[in-house]
Amino acid sequence: MKKQIIAAAVATSVSAIAMADVSITGNANYEYFSKEDTTNFKSNYSDTEINLSVKGKTGDTSVVANFEVDSHGGADTALDIEDTYITTKIGDFNIKAGNYASGTTALGGEIDQGGRATDKVDINTMIGDIKVGYAVSADSNEVYNTDSAAVYASIPVAGWTVGVKDNSDSYTITGAQGSIGGFDIRVENKDNDSSTTGDALFYNITTKVGDVTVGYAAIDADKAGTGATSDAVTEGDSAIFAQEMATDSTSSGKTGVDGVSQVMASTTVDGTTFTVKVGELRGGLSGSTQYQDAGFSQIAAKRKLASGATINVSYDDYESTVATGGVITDTQVFEIDLSIAF
Repeated sequence: MKKQIIAAAVATSVSAIAMADVSITGNANYEYFSKEDTTNFKSNYSDTEINLSVKGKTGDTSVVANFEVDSHGGADTALDIEDTYITTKIGDFNIKAGNYASGTTALGGEIDQGGRATDKVDINTMIGDIKVGYAVSADSNEVYNTDSAAVYASIPVAGWTVGVKDNSDSYTITGAQGSIGGFDIRVENKDNDSSTTGDALFYNITTKVGDVTVGYAAIDADKAGTGATSDAVTEGDSAIFAQEMATDSTSSGKTGVDGVSQVMASTTVDGTTFTVKVGELRGGLSGSTQYQDAGFSQIAAKRKLASGATINVSYDDYESTVATGGVITDTQVFEIDLSIAF
């Protein structure tokens, strides 16, 4: 009798699990780096990272938790709970609440760092073809800060998407994305209310020439970075630029840089995608110090393997940003990245 009760309990549990709408997806990658520069510095190191996304869904409500496990973190950082949020619907309104990153493809995403690990609430709805919304996040004391509140709208216009996001106390971002005459164009401008921060303009233009995709991308800021989180450009995790105006872990600007420009070309040959990027970080005036321009280049090859993994091999060559009269350091980094999604 006990065995029958246990069997029934197990069967019920299995049935409940099978009926639950729960999914686990993720990706993992192993990276090897070989780095050296003109100061005779040499280093070889590697990193292993695993990302897991757990999603539970019932009706129009979803709960998401994203985890990062890496080998280079210490006891307190090897496991990072990156995103925890809920999405749901109340009538015609879509709600997203919790901790999450905005991403570089969002309006202003190539200018502003995404702001993960901040309590956020986003409420939006559709009015005809127009998407309108309200977003707010909490400050370091976990108190919702009206200074971070913004209203936004996304409007389709003749095949283009026009967007605007406004914070009445801080900034207005406008942007447009679409195609014309065979050119794919994305352009966004951030108008900062603070004169010490300055405005920033980003644009990316790509087109196909035969089997080759070519493009030009740039960011132009009114003021050079000072290394502060209040700099005009704080995003440091772009998929577009090989080198960026902001690259450090706190996402503060790179000192003395007020612009970046880059040309790229990409094509696929026998299943391998080759990409070349060449550009320059433009030196500007930071305080009373003038900084020099710094060139960079990158060549990369990416291929999906029969095993299901993807290998990406890249070689970067870039100069340091230093004050006029200073000695520029030239750095080369060779990287092998083996990744898999599941």
